[in-house]
Amino acid sequence: MPDNHIILLPKADYYQWVAASRAYVLKFQLNVTPDVDSAGRFNYPGQLITYVVGSDAERNTGKYLSEKYPLAKLDMLAAASPAALAPLLAARIASGDRLGAADAPLRLVWPTDYNVVTQPFGVNADIYRRFGLPGHEGIDIRAPMNANIYACADGMVSRVNDGSGNHAYGIHVRINHRDGYQTIYAHLTQALVTVGQGVVAGERIGLGDSTGNSSGSHLHLTLKKAGATAAGLTAYPNDIVDPAPFLVAPLAGATKPAQAAKFDWPLNRCLVGLHSRADGPVQPPDLEVIKAARIEAVKFLSSAQPADVDQIRALRPDAFFMVRMFAGFNNRVVTPADFCSWMEYELKPFYERGVRYFEVHNEPNLQIEGWGYTWQDGRQFAAWFIDVIRRLRLLYPLAKFGFPGLSPGHTIPGQRLELALFLDQSDEAARAADWVGCHCYWQDEASLRQPAGGLGYEDYRRRFPDKLLFVTEFSNTSPTADAQSKGVQYVEFYRRLRVAPGIGAAFAFVVSASANFPHEVWRAEDGRATAVPALVGKRGF
Repeated sequence: MPDNHIILLPKADYYQWVAASRAYVLKFQLNVTPDVDSAGRFNYPGQLITYVVGSDAERNTGKYLSEKYPLAKLDMLAAASPAALAPLLAARIASGDRLGAADAPLRLVWPTDYNVVTQPFGVNADIYRRFGLPGHEGIDIRAPMNANIYACADGMVSRVNDGSGNHAYGIHVRINHRDGYQTIYAHLTQALVTVGQGVVAGERIGLGDSTGNSSGSHLHLTLKKAGATAAGLTAYPNDIVDPAPFLVAPLAGATKPAQAAKFDWPLNRCLVGLHSRADGPVQPPDLEVIKAARIEAVKFLSSAQPADVDQIRALRPDAFFMVRMFAGFNNRVVTPADFCSWMEYELKPFYERGVRYFEVHNEPNLQIEGWGYTWQDGRQFAAWFIDVIRRLRLLYPLAKFGFPGLSPGHTIPGQRLELALFLDQSDEAARAADWVGCHCYWQDEASLRQPAGGLGYEDYRRRFPDKLLFVTEFSNTSPTADAQSKGVQYVEFYRRLRVAPGIGAAFAFVVSASANFPHEVWRAEDGRATAVPALVGKRGF
C-alpha cells in the first residue's frame, strides 16, 4: 500500500462513506480514516490527504489541516452524501488519475526532482507583513544548487530575469499558461529558456540556486491568476494565488527516473549499530553488551583507542566501523587547517586498521560545536567542511567522509540554529560529502513515529535521494521511560531501517559512559546490562 496517501471521510455515517469510496481506495491503494488528526499525523510531512467535505461539520477541515499540518498536501472533494461522492471517485478511476487533476482548471506537475516542501504558502505572516503580504506568497520546494527546474505546465515564457536590478527573486523565469495563469520560478543560478519560447510540462527551464533574497538553495514557486485580486478570489496583491491545490505531488520520496539513486553500499541493508563508550577505551562489559545484542556496526570517537577495533573484530570479524572526528569547538575559532592537523594523527591508526568511514564533526548547528564562532551559518560551515575534506582526502584517499548529523529541532537563541535552515544553507557540503549522517531522537512511542522524532531520516532521504545515509546517533532520551520499553522501540527502529533503501547503518547511543547520559547507556558502570541488549539480541533479523 502506498505509504503517503490517505483519504479522510466524514465521521457521520462513516461506513456508508467507506462503501462509496471502496473502489477508489482499492484502485489506488489508499489508507482510510474518519479522524482529522490521524490523517494529519499520518506519515507527516510526506503525506497526501484527500478529504471529503460533506456537511457544515467539515467546512473547516482544510483550514484546520493547513494550520496544524502545514506541510501536508491536501486534495479536497465536495460531496453532500456518499451517493454524491461515488461518481466523483468513479471519474478519477476512469481517468487513472487519483487526484482528478486532469479536469482541474490548471494542472501543475512537480517542478523539481525532490518531493520536499520547505516552506508552504501563507505561513510566516509576521515576516511577510512588512512586504505588504498576508504571508509567504508561494511554495518553497527543495532544489540544491544546479538542480534541474521543470515547467509546471504547458505555456509561453513571458519573462527571464538575469538577476540584475536587485530583484528579490534573483534570477527567475515567468511562464504564461492558459486561463490567465502564470507561474514564476525564483532563485535560479541559470535560466535555460528565452522570452517567447514555448515550453511543455516537465521541460527543463533552469537550474536551482539561492540568488536574490534567499537563505539557502531552493525553488520558490509563485502562481498568479489574472484578475484574482480584483475579483476577491485571493487576499494577496498582484493576483497571487495558492499553488498547492493545483500541484500534482509525486509519491513520497519519488524522484524522476533519471535521478534514480544507485547507492554505494554493497551490503544492501541497514546494519544494527551501536555507539562505543562515550569516554575512554572499550571495557570488558562493553564487549559483553556488543556480543549479547549481536551488534553489526560500531561507531567510535576519533579520541578512542584504535586497539578497540581489534578487540571488537576478534569478537565479530565482519563488524563495520565508523569514526566520528572529535574536537573541542566551544567558544573558539577552529580553522580547517587546525582541525585537519589534529585529525591527521588521530585518524591514521584507524585508517591503517581498515576503517574507511569518517564523520566530519558533530551537530555543527550547536553553539558548543562551532555555530556562532567558527561559522555563523550553514553556508560558512559548508565552506569549512569542503576545505576539510579536500585536505583529508589528500592524506586518506580511500576514506569516505560524511556530512555530520545535526541537532534536531528549532532555533534556540545562543544554543542552536534550526536544523532545517542549517541544512538548507549547508546543502553544498552535504552534496560534496561521500555520505550524509542524521540524528534521530524521541521520548515516547508516539514520537518514535513522528517526523520530528524517529522518522527524521525520512526528510533526509527526500532531500538527498541519491546519497547514502547513516543514522549516526539515535535514542529515546526520556529519563522516565524504562529500559524494557526503550529496547522494544529500538528493535522496531532497527527493523524499519533494515529494509529502507540507501541507509548503511543506524547507531544507537550509547553503550556506556563514565558520568553522562545515564538514561541512554546500555549498561551501568558496575557492568550490569539494562534490558536493551538482550531485547536487541533477540530480534528476528
